[in-house]
Amino acid sequence: MGKCIVQVDRRKFKLGEVVYIMLTNISDRALYIGSWQVLDSSSGVVFTMEPPQVLIPPSSSIMVTWFQVNNEGAQVKSGKYEIVWKPRDEDGNEYSCSTQIEVT
Repeated sequence: MGKCIVQVDRRKFKLGEVVYIMLTNISDRALYIGSWQVLDSSSGVVFTMEPPQVLIPPSSSIMVTWFQVNNEGAQVKSGKYEIVWKPRDEDGNEYSCSTQIEVT
């Protein structure tokens, strides 16, 4: 059974548009937010965020935003991207879940 879900309100975004991302814990234990990344179509890391490590209770979500910039703060190009979330449980086990979007 999966431990997490990454959701966006739609699959296509205009260039420069804010992407709101819902990270949901579907496990039966609390999960630390861990990190989340945006990968390009070649699986190259475009953007990485490791926010303060709050615990997300079971059946709860947290909203994060991506401003369509890379790690240097520059606007990304049009294309397909994968948003990957890697939460951790209290024992240090890391999980992974993702969703794909397109920037046009």
